[in-house]
Amino acid sequence: MNLLIKAVAAATLTFSIALAPQAFAQNYPDRNITLVVPFAAGGISDSQSRQLAQRLGGILGQPVVVVNRPGASGMLGTEAVARAEPDGYTILYGTHGTLAANLALFKNLRVNPPKDLRAVHSLFKQSTVLVTGVDTPYKSLGDLIRIAKREPGKINYASAGSGTQTHLAAARLESAADISLTHIPYKGAGPALIDVLGGVVDVTFSYPEAVVPQLQAGKLRALVLMGENRLDILPGVPTVGDEGYPGAALEGWSGIFVPAGTPDDVVAKLADAVRDSTEAPEVLEAMARIGSLPMGLSDKAFQSFVEEEVDHWKEVVEQSGASLE
Repeated sequence: MNLLIKAVAAATLTFSIALAPQAFAQNYPDRNITLVVPFAAGGISDSQSRQLAQRLGGILGQPVVVVNRPGASGMLGTEAVARAEPDGYTILYGTHGTLAANLALFKNLRVNPPKDLRAVHSLFKQSTVLVTGVDTPYKSLGDLIRIAKREPGKINYASAGSGTQTHLAAARLESAADISLTHIPYKGAGPALIDVLGGVVDVTFSYPEAVVPQLQAGKLRALVLMGENRLDILPGVPTVGDEGYPGAALEGWSGIFVPAGTPDDVVAKLADAVRDSTEAPEVLEAMARIGSLPMGLSDKAFQSFVEEEVDHWKEVVEQSGASLE
């Protein structure tokens, strides 16, 4: 009899364990979800994450709380999520930087983001735009390239810092057009743009959201978009492909990630909620106003995209010679 009781108990325990993930997923979420943004408040990441959190909370029926955890070019917050409990209650706002470029920029990362994190759903892609002051001789990308070829190194450009998208976009253009520019790294895109406006630096690769007011005020001139698509907020500004250098295109991107090992059903529920959030007309409109375009990749398709981007950004980083260690 004792053997029978033990056998029944063991079978019951095994059955309960087998059902646990399913039961967990059905009840998910039943408390607050933390969305870790591995950058300081403000800027594109903040705009996107807070728009998303509000929509996600409404769809999932639980508050989604944005927590900024900056440091080490986004790796402190990324590592925190990679090491979190894989239960869907700690999710990451990840980018091309934290999931791809940083693998080449840092030599000794304590986590391997593409392996330690699981892609849930993409968010938006973001191009930089090459701008110059209105008093410079650069009326178009063609002008800049002709002068750069005639006088290598004469033209200087400001970036938001070594290894940032604003730096790597320049490296991509230099390689594609076979020109040499002089890099002046700043601590942030804001100071870099100020010195271009002041005529201290020739050009900068900045973000549409930051430059549109200055363009409208007639204080800046936009030469080219470094992405693959034209933007409604920058009418008449060609892409680098339009100008004959499709290989120079470089777009940043963002998406939602969870720790590896998060149950499939939880990931699927999150992915559906993120998809619905990014497709909401008011979100699309808000993102279009800052030059962000939807990507529409979910789960495995997004995971494959990220894995391909690791190699892509490694090539870009090597072209730039940038290193953060």
